[in-house]
Amino acid sequence: MVTKNRKNILILDPERDTAELFSRALENHRDGYKCYWVSNSQQARSLLGEIPFSFLLADVSILQNDHFLLLDSLQGMTFRTIVIANAYVNEKKGIRTAIEKGAAGYFIKPVMVCTLRKLIDDFSVA
Repeated sequence: MVTKNRKNILILDPERDTAELFSRALENHRDGYKCYWVSNSQQARSLLGEIPFSFLLADVSILQNDHFLLLDSLQGMTFRTIVIANAYVNEKKGIRTAIEKGAAGYFIKPVMVCTLRKLIDDFSVA
């Protein structure tokens, strides 16, 4: 059941453990956050077509493997999804490309829970 005030967050990450940590951090922070996990761009496209997501936390390595086509496809969707790229410190070029392709922000992994929560909260207010 999708409630009107709930913010759906899609987590695109190759690692289930990382996605679960992000999900727990966000869902335990606000009752209004519901997280979904996918491990590749094709799964992300499928869910983005079915569910209105407020946020997409996208791992840069997956975006790069997809040649950033997922970000291009988001521009044609009716529901606005805020993309926040995430990467390890050695993937800065990928972060730069994600921002150029429309990502609203980014964070470097590993990320502190309070930092991740604040980032989502800040974009929720904007």
